[in-house]
Amino acid sequence: MFEFGNLRFRPTEKEDLTLLHEWENDFELIMYSRSKPLNFMSMVQLEKQFEDWMKDEKHLHFIVELIESKEAIGIARLRQENWGNVKTADIGTYIGKKELWGKGLGRRITVALMEMSFNQLNADRCEAWSVEYNHRAHKALEACGFKKGGVVRKAAFVNGRKWDGLHFDILRDEYLKTRMDLLKQTLGNKLEEYLKKHCTIKGH
Repeated sequence: MFEFGNLRFRPTEKEDLTLLHEWENDFELIMYSRSKPLNFMSMVQLEKQFEDWMKDEKHLHFIVELIESKEAIGIARLRQENWGNVKTADIGTYIGKKELWGKGLGRRITVALMEMSFNQLNADRCEAWSVEYNHRAHKALEACGFKKGGVVRKAAFVNGRKWDGLHFDILRDEYLKTRMDLLKQTLGNKLEEYLKKHCTIKGH
């Protein structure tokens, strides 16, 4: 498990599938949760997907929960890739509790995923994908230092029209330049506690 401020990232367990089934069949939630929104996933499909996750050691799936209450509030994922001998971490998240939208949790989770990627897995770069209309996700990524790297035109069909897919990325050196500021902004008075628990990136 990985703790970041008041959030805990724990592996997805089979017992979580009932909650995931609820989230994955919420139209509004899924519309804003990924770069190519899909909706209506059966429990059988989720169970098959879960079995596939368990076989893939490079694709990490987390339930994000509040440490104090142990309440599950969303999911986070991190897929490790190695293209041309460059280590890449493809990250993504969504907040399943819609009453918590707009409270900065997406940004906090994104910084935590970058910490896992750069500080624990030694990635060279992080990337994330989003659909054109998901401005809240774009804002969170850019606030964490991601830059829009490209556009896949008309890549998603949602609500009767086609939308572009947007690609964002951040390099390790870029993250290092802003790391402490991001940690201070997202962890506040829990920063020192975090730094004591986790080995810091070389040079920082």
